[in-house]
Amino acid sequence: KIDADSGTAVCDPTKYRQLIGNLIYLTITRPDLSYSVGLLSQFMQNPRNLHLDCAKRILRYVSATMDYDIMYKSNTTIRLEGYTNADWAGYKADRRSTSGFVYSVGSAAISWSSKKQPTFALSSTEAEYKGATIATCEAVWLKRILKDLGIRLTDHIRLFYDNMSSIYLARNPAFHARTKHIEVHYHFICERVQAGEINLQHISMNLQVADIFTKALGVDKLMQFASELGLTTSTLLYLRGSTVSGHAHEIEKPNNPVRGLRTPEARFRKPNRNNFSTDGSCVRRGMLRVELTFP
Repeated sequence: KIDADSGTAVCDPTKYRQLIGNLIYLTITRPDLSYSVGLLSQFMQNPRNLHLDCAKRILRYVSATMDYDIMYKSNTTIRLEGYTNADWAGYKADRRSTSGFVYSVGSAAISWSSKKQPTFALSSTEAEYKGATIATCEAVWLKRILKDLGIRLTDHIRLFYDNMSSIYLARNPAFHARTKHIEVHYHFICERVQAGEINLQHISMNLQVADIFTKALGVDKLMQFASELGLTTSTLLYLRGSTVSGHAHEIEKPNNPVRGLRTPEARFRKPNRNNFSTDGSCVRRGMLRVELTFP
């Protein structure tokens, strides 16, 4: 957990804001960065050295995973599915909840979000219910977009989340008498469920992909959920700009994503200026030494 007033103030807040702005742009193609970047963006008014150190840690992770991208496969069935989750009162400053969702069509994610809820939630059920409503609005919009593209979804949209109380709340209107304090627009999910457009399904916490958008995760969970989002290792580059031919491979769990990560095709290490070749067996990228192993 990061506090807003921890540590000393940054000497030049402008550089911190520029760094966070660049990372926000990177989240367009890197959903695994959404939560951490969104958390640090809340301190742009008065950043501290602790926040800057966390931003540099994100940069080290990005440096070690520069060849990650989202891969959409052509031989998969087109089906719109989503995951949603919420972290109740996870932010220490104002005790507001963080909600996140992700939708995929086929093999990879096409839409995701990690955002702090604008109002307080009195229980974890309420936080999950609000997050599910936000995800439902996104599902309705995505369905219309796919329809405009000529893709008609014959099945209902499956939405997975791990809170049974909020699922019962959306399916049974009689429960709404106990939730009068919740804003009316958050009950939109009940209407979509009753119409058969959204199918709510329970999922185990260990398989909840949306956790990557609501809280900080360990290495194993981060790599597992990043792979579920469709992130794969792409082709690497020569020094002269040409590419190394090869297929993309799914992410393998690293020992430490900050110091370097191991994949079936590449191992990242610190550069060695005395032992460097340009024949494709060793490529230097920034401050990393990449050793390629071809199958």
